[in-house]
Amino acid sequence: MFAWLFLWLVLGIWLTAGAFAYVAWKRRRHPERHQRWWVLGMSTGAVGYSHTLAYGFALTRPTEICGQRTLDNDYPLTHVRVDVFPPRLACYWTDSSAYGPSHPTAAGTWLLWCGAALLVAGTATWAMTLSSRTPRWARAGTVLAPAAAATIWATGVAPLMNLSTIDLDNECFRWQVAHLHSAPSGEIVNTERSFLPPAVDCTFTDGTSSLIRIETLGLSCCLTVFLICCAALRLLKAPTPLRSHEP
Repeated sequence: MFAWLFLWLVLGIWLTAGAFAYVAWKRRRHPERHQRWWVLGMSTGAVGYSHTLAYGFALTRPTEICGQRTLDNDYPLTHVRVDVFPPRLACYWTDSSAYGPSHPTAAGTWLLWCGAALLVAGTATWAMTLSSRTPRWARAGTVLAPAAAATIWATGVAPLMNLSTIDLDNECFRWQVAHLHSAPSGEIVNTERSFLPPAVDCTFTDGTSSLIRIETLGLSCCLTVFLICCAALRLLKAPTPLRSHEP
């Protein structure tokens, strides 16, 4: 409980100090829009990354960050998982097989993704304002499509790829319970993972199901959009206006 309050106090101090520094920098330099978004994105992302890993305490004393799930400790802590990139602190309890782990530093994760979104938005804006005869939508697409693919991979695919066999079996069980009417009803026999093509499959006694079916579709769409934008940059160019010559 005290660790949780300490983390929120430090986060509030960082955000307040960052807001004052940004306002002072903006009034002094008068930067362009994409430059403002870049600075906001890098600052917010750095604070979010630090908070997600509890400013380093998640790497040295993760059990203290997790604390207790209830005041009476009805569901004791079984183990803790800490990922450096993408940053993630997950606390597994005795009831996590049914309800999933808890994330005491989830606010930092949201800040991290907000910072990444600002960086991508600033880069797309900068690409669209470049002096070029290529379509603006194609220039923006070559930035947004890879960013969307990276987001899908980091949020939906990478966490499952890094799970242990037991935790992945629990994920399959939770997926089976959440899709009770459409999922196979048999027991879990095996789990399979592959990077290319990305796949996380749960094998039951009466069928096989994928945990990243939607994510795979999203990655395919991002690849398609990226290739279309690259082709547009190569083939489509606005005509150069003719200059009139006065006698």
